[in-house]
Amino acid sequence: MTRSECRLLCAAEEKAFYGGKGSTHLNGRWFSDSLPWDFQQMLRSRLTGQSVFLDLGSGSVSFLLSLDPAPGCAFYGEEDEGTAAILRQRFKPYGVEVRQVVDQKDLPFSDGKFDLVYTRNGRFDPSEVCRVLKKGGYFLTQQSGGIDGRFNGKLFPGWKETAGEDNLNSAITRLEDAGFLVLKGQEARPEIRFRDVGALAYWIHAAGWQPLDFSVEKQEEAFWELQKELEQSGVLSCREHQFVAEAQKV
Repeated sequence: MTRSECRLLCAAEEKAFYGGKGSTHLNGRWFSDSLPWDFQQMLRSRLTGQSVFLDLGSGSVSFLLSLDPAPGCAFYGEEDEGTAAILRQRFKPYGVEVRQVVDQKDLPFSDGKFDLVYTRNGRFDPSEVCRVLKKGGYFLTQQSGGIDGRFNGKLFPGWKETAGEDNLNSAITRLEDAGFLVLKGQEARPEIRFRDVGALAYWIHAAGWQPLDFSVEKQEEAFWELQKELEQSGVLSCREHQFVAEAQKV
């Protein structure tokens, strides 16, 4: 692969992410060790046929739809207005309402609207989530606390890795301070393997922990270095810090 081809591949994957394209198009291009929990099953166990719920950032249209939402019962929050416009068209046939969330501290929903709120690798404000939940409602979050130093030196020079701050203990403290009863918490460090740098570029955006100003264009040299490494080893691998928490509004 030439440097130009590498740049175009990574840029295309970045565009695919911001265009709301689900990660299923990466099938066969990246692999991850299984997590010791099933986030989808955790959500299903708390949902009934008429549960009103909010996805605050699962990064996947297919993931929300896999929960079989009843028309008018599912809502999706998206920070970027351009992406929100695309998602409105994709979700419209299923009766899912998409709203732009400009500020996590000011969700555009009324008090006590939802039976369940969840986020997968998305930012959230515990107090604001608590406000929009009904009493007895549930909040579930699966988060990536960052990757090991394997890629950080190349992709994020000078940036402090978040794994030391975004972890289960800090999440539990934040939730309890907001008035939640924490029901479950678990951590894992699965190995992740990428077969091409384009898949890595998409995955970094989807993981949600990267610096806010991260872009393929800014890190073109880093992706090119990783591509050359890939051609030598056949695969790029690292370990990711993952954790999950489930809490109830009491």
